[in-house]
Amino acid sequence: MSGRRHPEISINSIRRPVEGWQCAAASVRGAAHIRSGAVNQDAVRSWQATPKGLPLVLAVADGHGGAAYTRSHIGAAYAVNTAVRVLARDLLPRLITPDIPPDLTLVKRLCDEWLPKVLVRRWQERVRRYTRRYPFASHELGSLPAESDNTADLLTPYGATLVAGLLTEQFHLYLQLGDGDILTVAADGTVSRPALPADARLLGNETTSLCMANAAASVRLAFQPTLGEPPGLVLLSTDGYANSFVDPSSFEQVGADLLAAIRADGLAGVGEQLPDWLAQTSAAGSGDDISLVLALHSA
Repeated sequence: MSGRRHPEISINSIRRPVEGWQCAAASVRGAAHIRSGAVNQDAVRSWQATPKGLPLVLAVADGHGGAAYTRSHIGAAYAVNTAVRVLARDLLPRLITPDIPPDLTLVKRLCDEWLPKVLVRRWQERVRRYTRRYPFASHELGSLPAESDNTADLLTPYGATLVAGLLTEQFHLYLQLGDGDILTVAADGTVSRPALPADARLLGNETTSLCMANAAASVRLAFQPTLGEPPGLVLLSTDGYANSFVDPSSFEQVGADLLAAIRADGLAGVGEQLPDWLAQTSAAGSGDDISLVLALHSA
């Protein structure tokens, strides 16, 4: 058994890559959700300061399945939007001043101490505002008591994971709450993962979540100063992608395959095919929704 459960990537012609950074993304409804009539509970978003330039923000989120999580697709959408807003509009101005190199020690401290709390708080504020505007119908409370006024209870229906990255000239910052994956692919095709702290609670279908009490304490960060050449490709995905493969190494090979395909067909060409590839991967693998965002660096 090869362990490969993604469609073969077609390479039609060699195309010269565009200099700088470019993004592509796709989110597809999982095969199991199509059969059951469930909505796509994932979300994906990217933000770029200038076309082909840095800073760059990437984010994917996975709304939880199950009876208690009746608005998790909304929670996932708010998760990626909040990540982009906090990283691009709130964090960056604190970190980077024109013509003044940032103090990376202070940058890392701010990311460790400030970012998780603000990110979780902003997400919670947004879903609470949504609830005030659109109160729960009785069926949306799932297993929660209809009369509940517990703040944590009223966050549960929006439960979602979050994976995000902030890429700048001086450093790359990756953050994760719950399951999902981040791959970086060097120019030579070598695939690695950021050194995020492990989370022992990610077992089977169990995951940490934005809706948890003290969720900020579950946000894991990896801060990497940019020393030497940046990666050729950065990939963020929800767990439905990796779960479609028989082992981690088979999934990691996708990073190298995608970089090779992009170099051959261009990012726009690969981007057009991503929805079909991901849908086929879900159908042959996890059956779950899959969301993927790519950032390509071309020297």
